[in-house]
Amino acid sequence: MKWIWSMVMVCALCACHSQSENAGTPNLKDSANQIADAEAVQQRVQEIYSDVFKEYNLEDSLRNLDMLDGPGASARRGDFNRNYCSREWNDLSRQIREIDSLYHADELGFWEADYWIMGQDWHQLSISDIEVLNVSPTEADVKFMLHNLGEAKPVALILVKEDGIWKIDNFKDLNIDMDWKRAMKEYVGQESAKNKK
Repeated sequence: MKWIWSMVMVCALCACHSQSENAGTPNLKDSANQIADAEAVQQRVQEIYSDVFKEYNLEDSLRNLDMLDGPGASARRGDFNRNYCSREWNDLSRQIREIDSLYHADELGFWEADYWIMGQDWHQLSISDIEVLNVSPTEADVKFMLHNLGEAKPVALILVKEDGIWKIDNFKDLNIDMDWKRAMKEYVGQESAKNKK
């Protein structure tokens, strides 16, 4: 009986020792998944901006040659939003379009600048130095440099995974501390309150 009791104690001590050794060790599988997720997010951001800026740069080239026929890249903004932005971003954009069409039809409305290019004018658009700051299975924070008109500025994105696809949920111009989603929510809230009176 003493022999059995001794064996039980040895097994228990070994299990405790093994657990304490592994307690401080990061799970390699989780680390590998985070690296893979970060690479997927980085690639997704590059793909999105390559597609969007292809249209903007084409419009710029045609405009410079006096060959622009039609509204250009701005007409594709709805497609860009549907393809690359989150449901919440699209819902806020829809609400702003409705508010501006009802109450600011002859004015500029909310969209004084373009969140894709962080301004109004553009020439030779590109991005570089994409850095994934944080990534989880459902959300990622990204920072990169946006090149426009011969200058570069830092931009941050928040991406969310919807239906297995990374979508942009927010754009931030870090130079002027412009959080586009926060500004959109504030605008919708203020306009809704003002127009209920």
